[in-house]
Amino acid sequence: MIMKKSIALILIVLLASCGSTSYGNFDSAMVNYVSNNGQQSLTVSSSQVGGNQDEAIFFAKRLAFQNLFFRGISNSPFHKPLIGINEQEESRKHKDYLTTFYNQRMGTFITYSSESVSKVKGGGKLARVDMTINMLALKKDLEEHQIIRKFGL
Repeated sequence: MIMKKSIALILIVLLASCGSTSYGNFDSAMVNYVSNNGQQSLTVSSSQVGGNQDEAIFFAKRLAFQNLFFRGISNSPFHKPLIGINEQEESRKHKDYLTTFYNQRMGTFITYSSESVSKVKGGGKLARVDMTINMLALKKDLEEHQIIRKFGL
């Protein structure tokens, strides 16, 4: 009897400790590492839904940069976030830069992209964008705008 209670207690403790931890949203699962060229470039595949084709493609590209800035890209040399892990605070602190970046300058750091779009239930579009990001230029831009510190002297 004591053995059964002990086993039951151990199982309850184990199950309780295996609960999931919420880290906000799971957008990082929509961005996957493909390859890299040292520290010079990074190729990712990003997927996102939008109301139309152009919106879906824009959202997919923006999501890749958001992951790069605030979460890092898993299994890549850029697995640590470039800007910081507190996305809300950093977004607030660098609001003007990020707004301009996403709306006007994001494309200048993409050296290659291939888009495919499909329909989703409800009339929206799902875009999958494979893109190569010029990491040297992106880091230099973040440094020049004082979003991140220069590494070294």
